[in-house]
Amino acid sequence: MNITNTFEVSKEIAALADQYNEFAESSSIEEIKNMYTELTFQLDEIHSKLLQIANFYPENKSEKIATTIKLIDGISLNTQLTLLHAYEEDHLALVEDECMELFLVPMDALKIDSD
Repeated sequence: MNITNTFEVSKEIAALADQYNEFAESSSIEEIKNMYTELTFQLDEIHSKLLQIANFYPENKSEKIATTIKLIDGISLNTQLTLLHAYEEDHLALVEDECMELFLVPMDALKIDSD
């Protein structure tokens, strides 16, 4: 699996879901609102499934806390993040910040807290 490509595709799906949400909110026709709401739900499910988050997070795994030790685009130094997945072969990690925004970052930019 090419995790970098998967992450980029999932961000596009999330952006599309946001657009549908905006359309639904601004629409005055109930049928269109319902259609966009359903599309948003489906896109959110695809996004979660691709990244194995939310309802698709593996049951046998537990999230860990990680702290940034290097400056990363969009994330401050010494920021605590939730480590969702580590992709050792790609030297990348999928992390989530306090605002539930997802980032794909280099493993060497993180210090993983021990349990």
